Amino acid sequence: MAVIVLLTDFGQSDEYVGVVKGVISGINPRAKIIDLCHDIPPQDITWANYLLGSAYKFFPKGTIFLCVVDPGVGTKRKIVILETKEYIFISPDNGLLTKVLEKEKSKKIVEVKDKRFFLKEISSTFHGRDIMAPVAGYISKGIDLERFGSEMRKIKTLKLNKPIMKKDCLIGEVIHIDHFGNLVTNIEKGSGVFWQKITQRGQSHFYIEIKKRKIYKINKSYAESKKGELLAIWGSRNLLEISLSCGNAEKELGVKKGEKIWVNFS
Repeated sequence: MAVIVLLTDFGQSDEYVGVVKGVISGINPRAKIIDLCHDIPPQDITWANYLLGSAYKFFPKGTIFLCVVDPGVGTKRKIVILETKEYIFISPDNGLLTKVLEKEKSKKIVEVKDKRFFLKEISSTFHGRDIMAPVAGYISKGIDLERFGSEMRKIKTLKLNKPIMKKDCLIGEVIHIDHFGNLVTNIEKGSGVFWQKITQRGQSHFYIEIKKRKIYKINKSYAESKKGELLAIWGSRNLLEISLSCGNAEKELGVKKGEKIWVNFS
């Protein structure tokens, strides 16, 4: 049984998600369709890229990821199929697969062109329904990728903002605020200067600062801090997060995406 995972910015209040599932089911009723997330902020390719990059590896080998965050819909932007050793990704060619390509070697890239695999009528605003959903359905039935179009050498990638190291200060930023009000940053566990320094010097030699509030350690669990205390923790995506124990850090600090965060080393 094929598994198709949906990642979109469609939200839950309209018919878009249901119609995409309907198209897929009309082509392959046996396909198992899983919702990864439909609440990506509208047109936020960067966060969709981070979310997909942290989530795809938890799905079975052979899973097909249908990714529709597509501000360029209706333009000449390409729609691509990326095949890696264990997964297949269908996406607009807009950088959404950047993090995937950091972790996975590309086996094959195909530009979707063959209209025989599209719906008969193509809306200029809903390629997720009219092109990408049917393509996902046919791939799930075992159609060879070469039949959908011509091979490409590479696809577009995003220029992601990386933390900046200045002497003994690392400057990162908030890239996402989740449902709980946790502030997700672009500081990644296991990589970069910050991780090297914290490994070499230990936790007693730095503090984290955001909105003039200071945090002096990275928790192993939320429960290490008292209710109402601000804390730092490595989230499940292996990104550094700022949280409020039993509360909402976004409301407590009054921050938005793009807010700077400083890690000062002694």
